[in-house]
Amino acid sequence: MAAQRLSRLQRHILRCLFTQDQRTQGRMAMGHLELVHTLGRDKSNISHSLRTLEARGLITIGRTPGGKADAVDLTAAGRKMAVEIA
Repeated sequence: MAAQRLSRLQRHILRCLFTQDQRTQGRMAMGHLELVHTLGRDKSNISHSLRTLEARGLITIGRTPGGKADAVDLTAAGRKMAVEIA
């Protein structure tokens, strides 16, 4: 997993999701819009990074029936990566 390179934004997203995961003891995923507001970045940049992280198996993205990203949560591999970069 260490061979995967992550952008600064992707590392920031993983750290933010990991903090949320620890705070809620894994019971609650972070909402997509909540993540956008927390990071203070452009929604399209965050959405692109989230899709990349999902493709790498580091996060899961819950979607509404309309297909919009709703909830974002770490996978086991994502938690491991977040611990390594923290």
